[in-house]
Amino acid sequence: MLSAAICDRFMRIRTPRRIELVLFESDPLALPLLEQNMKRCRSELHQAGHEMTYSLRCSDFVLCNQPSCDQELLFDNTKEPGDYDAAIMNPPYFKLNKESAHAQAFERIVHGQPNIYALFMATASTLLRAGGELVAITPRSFCSGPYFRAFRRWLFARMSLRHLHLFDSRTDTFREADVLQESLITLFTKGRNECASIRLSTSHGADFHAENGVSEYPSTQIIDDSDRSLIVRIPANLIDMQIMEIIEQWPARFRDMGLQISTGPVVTFRATDFLLETADHSAAVPLFYPHNVRPFETCWPIARNGKPLAFRACPESERLLLPTKNYVFLRRFSAKEEHRRLTASCFLPMQGHWPSRIAVENHVNYVYHRQRDLSDMEALGIAGYFNSAFLDRYFRCLSGNTQVNATEIRAMPFPSLLTLTELGCRIKRINLASREAVEHAVMEVLRITGAIARKMVECAA
Repeated sequence: MLSAAICDRFMRIRTPRRIELVLFESDPLALPLLEQNMKRCRSELHQAGHEMTYSLRCSDFVLCNQPSCDQELLFDNTKEPGDYDAAIMNPPYFKLNKESAHAQAFERIVHGQPNIYALFMATASTLLRAGGELVAITPRSFCSGPYFRAFRRWLFARMSLRHLHLFDSRTDTFREADVLQESLITLFTKGRNECASIRLSTSHGADFHAENGVSEYPSTQIIDDSDRSLIVRIPANLIDMQIMEIIEQWPARFRDMGLQISTGPVVTFRATDFLLETADHSAAVPLFYPHNVRPFETCWPIARNGKPLAFRACPESERLLLPTKNYVFLRRFSAKEEHRRLTASCFLPMQGHWPSRIAVENHVNYVYHRQRDLSDMEALGIAGYFNSAFLDRYFRCLSGNTQVNATEIRAMPFPSLLTLTELGCRIKRINLASREAVEHAVMEVLRITGAIARKMVECAA
């Protein structure tokens, strides 16, 4: 389909052209149909006055081009430009074992469990001539996060990003049940000269006729390397861009304010000896899962799908327990197509009867102060900020994944603790069940007015 789309574009050109296509397909069962389609494309182009040749290669694209990639990785800046004018791909998406041949071929630019699609992009970039174009349909995950940091640095040292098209629905585009993040079409040009601006467009599903138009932004607003993470930010519209500009004027980042965010230490399949089905055991302490985290409220106990309610406190499990004090809990994952990516609750133990230790499961992040306890109003203000449509819209510009990584939160600009305390005092006096009331409070305390404030209250509703 991708090759046929290229041929269709050439059909609109009246001046005779010569096209050479090299197609990689690792599934031998697909080759007969692919051959048939290419013959048809060649015939149509010939009738329109063009010449087309093609070759089909039933091989692994990454491994069969490994020598050229190795040369560039080992001897950067010495390799001759590639032979190809363009590459267009919809690569497979799956995680690789670090010991796989694919991961070892790119060990300098992958981290953790790399995804195969990034290696397809890297391979194609080495095969392009200077000025050649790469168009790829991929998940959005390479745009942020620590796993892809080395890949981003490697890619952007060689390629210039020119256009991003975002499918802002995970289910209406590709329809697979296990798609956990948004998908992109990216257009890169081979060369180190960064484009002054980058075009952005969005569509809700596969219907491009319903897209929201094309916007153009300075590349420095899209590619952010202020924290040495080289994050690609994708605002869906002008309101998102204005939100980004406001938040990035905050005086400090999350980690600079004495705040810390960590991931719950209890990985249930590794701690089965300490899991308790009920809380009536003499050594039981509460175990908090994402379903215990509701906006502003930590609800426990809640029976859910047979999950253990409690955790056994003993010398062997002490390293997995947290001291009981004020925390803000933040879900690490949101459900597919959930309205909000960020959901935070307050855990204020003085408001109830709790043991001296608690357990937090690995799918929950917890926020605390490194040097002292959070006050009740600080915790309430932090939770209010996390639960706002305002911050949720900003976070979606940074990440298209359902996962909320602690690394991303640490690097985010944040209002001062005095401002968050003021927000907590304000939120304490309102109806927390009303998202509109919460959003009004956030907008007023942050001194945000006009169209953005009105839009955020609409989003909250």
